[in-house]
Amino acid sequence: MAGRKSNRRTNANGRLGPAAQYLPGETQLRRYTILHTIEGGGPGGAETVLLQLASQVDPGRFRSLALLSSEKWLRQQLVKRGIETALVDSRAWYDFRLPKAMAKLIRQEKVDLIHSHLPDQNFYSCLVGRLTGTKTIVTYHGAPRLSRGNRFRRGVKSCVVRHSAAAVVVVSDYLRTLFEAAGFPAEKIVRIYNGVDVDRFSQPQEGGVRAELGLGANTKLVGMVANLRQSKGYEYFIRAARQITDCIPEARCVAVGELDKTIAGRMRELIRQLNLEERFFLLGFRSDIPQILGDLNVFVLSSTDEGLSIATIEAMAAGKPVVVTRSGGPEEIVQDGETGFLVPSADPQALATRVCEILRYPGLGAQLGARARSEVERRFTLSKMISEYEALYARCLEAN
Repeated sequence: MAGRKSNRRTNANGRLGPAAQYLPGETQLRRYTILHTIEGGGPGGAETVLLQLASQVDPGRFRSLALLSSEKWLRQQLVKRGIETALVDSRAWYDFRLPKAMAKLIRQEKVDLIHSHLPDQNFYSCLVGRLTGTKTIVTYHGAPRLSRGNRFRRGVKSCVVRHSAAAVVVVSDYLRTLFEAAGFPAEKIVRIYNGVDVDRFSQPQEGGVRAELGLGANTKLVGMVANLRQSKGYEYFIRAARQITDCIPEARCVAVGELDKTIAGRMRELIRQLNLEERFFLLGFRSDIPQILGDLNVFVLSSTDEGLSIATIEAMAAGKPVVVTRSGGPEEIVQDGETGFLVPSADPQALATRVCEILRYPGLGAQLGARARSEVERRFTLSKMISEYEALYARCLEAN
């Protein structure tokens, strides 16, 4: 109805509630409805970005709602923030309940723009966008993959996205190069770095992790924050931990992140084989990341393939020295020898050598950490990321 705007809120059960209406004749800018959607439910970097966008874009310009296929962490966080959410059970790529529900929601809620994350959901969103005449923005957080086992299916999905998306967002120039090589039109690709709330990591309470693990105040703590999956290269961190603790006996290592059952057992066995049971701790998923980072003397990232790494940016925001692998995106975050150290991927010796160097010379770590925080304040803030996405939304929505 002309002159009215729907502003439906989520009730305590996370369902779409009744609409509040603007009065006819009110003068204000056009307010667009954005549908945020993703495969899975986190926790993870892509889910965190969706949560930040849905909850922090300018509510005067954009109304956010979300469509998810999981009751997991992300939906709970969205509901806590009062974001309108809808849930559809979808358990396989050929389960078309998800696109059918998406199309229905788009028509019902008069969605102006779809913003999706991760490959499968990007495909579905573009497909539904074409069927409903709704513009679609997709974000990729990692490298495109066309493995032999499902190359045809992935190729079809990629083709739909290439031809249908209004814009393809990548989180690093490393990914931009890969997607251009995969045939995505260069003019559609937009690089937007992930950002963090720097103030959240400024002065975390320290000592909690050491107390929890029964470690003394003089213990040197080396840690990594990343969900335990293959691309994170945890086996190389574990092997480096053996060398680190041999070199510096008072050092201990911690790993924070959701455990992938398919490889967690193998990592625990490696810890046992290397006699690290009292020196390497798998803490699982944690929500107190600022406090954990506050306790670290060194942050490491042992990934073999990385789109960007929000955790590395968070560690730098906390003023921690970082040692990360040359695995793609991290090379755009860290300036080697200035704001941290870059080492080859899959090289435990190189990782251990740099960590031990920082632990031996605290002054070096302090200098690296201070410069790292300044770099985050300059290039990787949450407000910068939000404003760049808002500008992209406006360009796509206002284009003919």
